[in-house]
Amino acid sequence: MLGTKRIGHGFAALKHPVVLEEIKKRQVCIELNPISNQVLKLVQDFRNHPGAFYFSDNYPVVVSSDDPSFWCASPLSHDFFVAFMGLASARADIRLLKQLALNSIEYSSMEGVEKDAARQKWTSAWNEFVQESLKTVPAEF
Repeated sequence: MLGTKRIGHGFAALKHPVVLEEIKKRQVCIELNPISNQVLKLVQDFRNHPGAFYFSDNYPVVVSSDDPSFWCASPLSHDFFVAFMGLASARADIRLLKQLALNSIEYSSMEGVEKDAARQKWTSAWNEFVQESLKTVPAEF
């Protein structure tokens, strides 16, 4: 695997158990492109997408758009929605979305200081989102 930290278009990794074992052991990130995979007819029903297995077995995963303008999709928004609603377990919650966002930073091409700054900026925005969301929860809840 030549020391890679991320595998782009990891759709077929599931077919290679030895590679999967190494991916898990080395914590190599698997990139998923769910909309592209459906448009290219690699999968018809997202419940059968390999990403469902990666999520359920705690592989490091990122969600990415593959040529979003060609598919007429907003960059990442639609792919994240499909990943959450179609690939994730029915028991998945906002923690999955948080982990996907953090994985996007962790497995990006950014280096040290830049990655730390991105993580800090994202954490600040996340905390603000949570605080604003909590204001909408009814008091009797």
